[in-house]
Amino acid sequence: MEKTIALPQAANPAIPDARPKKLPAIVAPAFSGLLDLISPDVLQFNNKTIQNGELLQRVMVITDYPQRVGDAWLSRIATMPGVVVSIHSAPTDPYDLIEQIKRTMNELHSKLNNGGNPVLMQRTEQQYEDAKHLLKKIDNEQQKVFILTVVLLISADDVDVLNQRTKQIESALAVSGMRGRTPIFQQEQGLRSAGPWGILESQIEALGARNMPVETIAASYPFVYSGLNDGKGTLLGTDKAGGIVVCDFWMRDSSRTNTNMTVMGRPGVGKSTAVKKILLSEFTQGTKIIILDPESEYKELCQNLNGDWIDCGGGVKGRINPLQVRVVPMDEEEEEEPLYGHIRTRGPLALHFQTLRSFFRLYFKDMTRLEEGYLEQAMEDVYRDKGITWETDPAAVAQNGWPTIPDLYFYLVQQSEQDQAAPEWKLLASRLRSAAIGADQALWSGHTTIEADSDFVVLDIHQLLEADDTVRRAQFFNVLSWAWSKIAEDRTQKVLLAVDEAYLLVDPETPQALQFLRNTSKRIRKYEGGLMVITHNMVDFMDPAVQRYGQALIDNPVYKLIMGQGDKDIEALSKLMSLSEKEIQTLTEGKRGEALFVAGNRRLHLKIDVSHFELELFGKAGGR
Repeated sequence: MEKTIALPQAANPAIPDARPKKLPAIVAPAFSGLLDLISPDVLQFNNKTIQNGELLQRVMVITDYPQRVGDAWLSRIATMPGVVVSIHSAPTDPYDLIEQIKRTMNELHSKLNNGGNPVLMQRTEQQYEDAKHLLKKIDNEQQKVFILTVVLLISADDVDVLNQRTKQIESALAVSGMRGRTPIFQQEQGLRSAGPWGILESQIEALGARNMPVETIAASYPFVYSGLNDGKGTLLGTDKAGGIVVCDFWMRDSSRTNTNMTVMGRPGVGKSTAVKKILLSEFTQGTKIIILDPESEYKELCQNLNGDWIDCGGGVKGRINPLQVRVVPMDEEEEEEPLYGHIRTRGPLALHFQTLRSFFRLYFKDMTRLEEGYLEQAMEDVYRDKGITWETDPAAVAQNGWPTIPDLYFYLVQQSEQDQAAPEWKLLASRLRSAAIGADQALWSGHTTIEADSDFVVLDIHQLLEADDTVRRAQFFNVLSWAWSKIAEDRTQKVLLAVDEAYLLVDPETPQALQFLRNTSKRIRKYEGGLMVITHNMVDFMDPAVQRYGQALIDNPVYKLIMGQGDKDIEALSKLMSLSEKEIQTLTEGKRGEALFVAGNRRLHLKIDVSHFELELFGKAGGR
């Protein structure tokens, strides 16, 4: 509802100085030790600035207001960094005010009758309508009118920052239809008027006092709207002003078009606790949770919720056969860089070959194109030996009916022993030996054993953190592709896939894993799912070799929870998200449990609140 500002400046009656006379000055005793501590070293008043200790300050008074204002019309100014807003209001005598308004209306009416410059006539007519509207509120609606004076105190560390903030405030005032003025040679009176001691100097009052209906003054509070309240969803905590933040991650509107989320923050700022809070809340609301966990941070939470914790780092019950065909995210017709080339009409096996290419490139890393050709020929023959062709329906094949890594290995050995065999056969067999019968056989040597029937599934690959990068990335990708197949099984089930320590997938030389994750981010909303990517730093994804995939994982998600960051990350985020000075300050300070929370076109300084009950469920892993 719009609130009406009373008379414009030109039509406001003069405001007499009705304050009581000053009492004689009382001589204060010499400074005590406490006063020495709290008093500034320097307090110097210049024509437009104040040197207050180490701070440089400037007082500004709002002199002009718009004809109409909305709720919390001072919020934009009051929440700007380095700004303190002081509001002085005093009731007026309604009888005297009515008489003054009537006299003003008579003067304006005479000007209208006399005619003149069209521009002046338009302004005069508007002033007349405003006075008429105010008289109606006082006379008919019995609404009280107050004299309002708004004083701003701007603080900064140096003159450049002070001037920059002053320009920003002047711009913000202009956008809101207001204007501010800096009292020249009256900064001392301005400082007294801006302080919390209830003093309003007459010079400042005469400069900025305006008549306003009480509803307009009331509408200036609160200085910010009450956080974000979707009515249901996850209670994340409060914003900086104390308003609650309740977010429904499945809500759809013009700016919230998916359920994807990026969570970033350096170690120790509370990132794990925030993620667990969101996952726990979603689980209690019926969402299926799947977590890729390289740090064993979610084991205790999973066990407390009677979920499925699966050791995918070599556990007997956590094996995922890479050769078992799984559903994969299909390319869109309009995709500029399709993940699967131009293969759209062939069967599931052909698409799974694209997944296998990525898997083996990660595992072998420096595999040549010739070696890749021999390997694919071997895979075709191994699948054919199991009766599986390009047109085979994966649902018709039993779990133990798929070829395994040992099957592929022994086929390569057999080919390498043929007369005049190409050296690539022997080289491929040597490369695959560890996965089939060697040190890595616990990961991939055999049929899939993993079973996950609950709605809270943790896929733990912690045992691989000390493993070779090629092994870790290959298994991370293998687990990710399996998780996607579980999401694609039922498009009616809400599923949230959380990929923790996502930087482990980043490899400029083999970007296929990150490319797959990017593709999943684009497709998952069609399967009633959401992707949560959790990482330490933004720069992990901004290497030029992987930026076109990594940046999509930051741009695409509607929701972003960004906690304390390093200088390089803040610089990159500022360019990508056009961060304000206050947002940069939030990320630089990096206070534990505080974050910049983005939900569509809303940005909040979020303070995450966690109950003792939740902390008990979370466990100690990952810190608290």
